[in-house]
Amino acid sequence: MVNFYMLDLRQTLSSSLQKILSALIRTLLRNGFSYGDFDQIARKCFVDIAYQDFTRNGKKQTVSNISILTGLNRKEVKKLHEQDETFENTRIQKRNRCVRVLGGWLNDKDFTNAQGMPADLPVEGKASFSALVKKFSGDMPVVAMQNALLNSGNISTLADSKIRLLNNAYMPSYDPLEKLSILGTDASELIETINHNLIASQQNLHFQRKASNDKISSDSLPEIQQFIKRKSQAFLEEVDLFLSHHETHEDQSKQCKLSIGVYHYQNQVDKES
Repeated sequence: MVNFYMLDLRQTLSSSLQKILSALIRTLLRNGFSYGDFDQIARKCFVDIAYQDFTRNGKKQTVSNISILTGLNRKEVKKLHEQDETFENTRIQKRNRCVRVLGGWLNDKDFTNAQGMPADLPVEGKASFSALVKKFSGDMPVVAMQNALLNSGNISTLADSKIRLLNNAYMPSYDPLEKLSILGTDASELIETINHNLIASQQNLHFQRKASNDKISSDSLPEIQQFIKRKSQAFLEEVDLFLSHHETHEDQSKQCKLSIGVYHYQNQVDKES
């Protein structure tokens, strides 16, 4: 007997996977990443996720079960599981620390002026750029943070040697490797949110919405882009301030990561633009 639900499910997943991979492979090919490299990482991920998330009734996972679940032979499952792929992603850490420093500059009263705006900060002193970095970046050196924010266009050095905040949103404009690392973190968080909502109860859904219109006049795009940029930045700054009021630094067992993302997508109207 044909299970039409399973056929529809497989077809829907195949269609969704093709859309995800089409966007990803465009970036991979542009950066010289071969199918062989992709295939090896995909196999490793299948095995690792199967071990982490698909144990049966709390029992210890076995090579045989993973082989059945993934379709890979037992020898390859064992080999892939034993590969040590653990490494510290310093680029992701650097990005997170830059974001925390900018958030502190925007929200901490020690580093804002009488109008509540980010103050121009001396390099050293009690309410200084060095104090800001030490308070919000962990152990990242002050000079390294200053260079990162200079390179990204977030800050400038004034004639009196004070440091001024120019742009509240951190985007590593001049570091293509750091931009590529964002592909991994942000895209995976969005997919994980969608995955959570596929299996969660109605009461435990994570917020996931988008506004979309497929009849936008291309003449209006510059105005729309500025509107989106202005409104989204203000929203994220408000969220960042709200989240900072709910941090805990005393009990790490109660700490969890929470992200709110906003993205702007449009298809290519003018191929030469």
